[in-house]
Amino acid sequence: MLSIAEKISYLKRTELFSGMSAAALKIIAEVTQEIHLANDETIFHHREKGDAAYFVVDGEIRVHRDNIEIVRVGKNRCVGEMAVIDEGPRSGSASSVGDTRLLRLSRDDFYNITQDNAKLLQNVIKILLRKLRRETDREIEIVRERERVMQDLIRAREMQINMLPASDFCFETDDSSCLNASGYCYPAEEVGGDYYDYLCLPDNKVGLVIGDVMGHGFHTGLLVAMAKSCLQMQVKFDHSIPSVMSAMNDMVYGFVHSETPLFMTFCYIIVDLLDHTVSFCNAGHSYPYHYRAGKGRIDMLESDACPLGMLGFQDYGVSQTKWDEGDIFALYTDGIFEAENEDGEQFGEERLKHLVMGNVHLTPDQLKEAILHEVDDFCLGTIQADDVTLVIIKMGT
Repeated sequence: MLSIAEKISYLKRTELFSGMSAAALKIIAEVTQEIHLANDETIFHHREKGDAAYFVVDGEIRVHRDNIEIVRVGKNRCVGEMAVIDEGPRSGSASSVGDTRLLRLSRDDFYNITQDNAKLLQNVIKILLRKLRRETDREIEIVRERERVMQDLIRAREMQINMLPASDFCFETDDSSCLNASGYCYPAEEVGGDYYDYLCLPDNKVGLVIGDVMGHGFHTGLLVAMAKSCLQMQVKFDHSIPSVMSAMNDMVYGFVHSETPLFMTFCYIIVDLLDHTVSFCNAGHSYPYHYRAGKGRIDMLESDACPLGMLGFQDYGVSQTKWDEGDIFALYTDGIFEAENEDGEQFGEERLKHLVMGNVHLTPDQLKEAILHEVDDFCLGTIQADDVTLVIIKMGT
């Protein structure tokens, strides 16, 4: 235990009690309580009522909040000084770092000491004003940093939007067979994980892709950018479905296992406008709809493979079907049918199918807008939980 003389020697080196007379320091030394703590013992908790200040004789104090360390306080420093003049809740928690020895000064003792000690009051005012200035500077820097991050996210969002098709798409062959497409993508957060694209391929073929990275945020946006780059490079060399799917899987697998556990659902479709075939492969994505005009029904483009990035290698089979004039394809991410209203009810796939079936006379853009309008009305302003992407394709001759 520290003697009174040792406490006096220590206290006069602290900021709060510097310049005070020996007689005043002796009074303070007599009322302070010596505390010994082992490693990681709690001194006070966030939001608890403050009633004392703590001075570090040996060791360190870690001030933290929500598992985030704010500051470490070492020898001759003080924490909780606001508590000696204000009984408000603590702004953070404090715990010991290693073996720590403290002196505790309660608010009641502090009040008794300061009644006839102007020097102590001056020191307290100086410390609190300095603390206020530091807190103000810190808050200003936090606001500046938050604004910098927000601006970066806004730029990332703009870049991601620019990676998507800038307008509706139309492809027509010499014999007047045509494909018209209209798409929409809206991220739930500043940067999303949805992606779609149109690809003009050789021999009067069109590639259609849609993908969805697990999660939201900057890391998902980065993977979307890499996916687009990989796709664009691969189709220049070999646009076949097995080659594209394998290249995409290799890219995502490398990203996933080097950075963070992310996966991507992905569907790649090739429409041949000469022989009226549709070839496709689906890696874990929601099955696209194929409205068959001649039969008045919706079939699903069913093809099962694991989402990209789950396996280092897998075979990608190709499924194929035929298309006719007036057929419609609807590609979408789960943000459409998982959209919820205020009661927690999901929009659901049946509503989506019903909307497609009931509006087959519309152009792709009109059908897209009709579906999005219905989703908005259903949600009634409920905050969007997932990215929303929808692509409508209509075939003609």
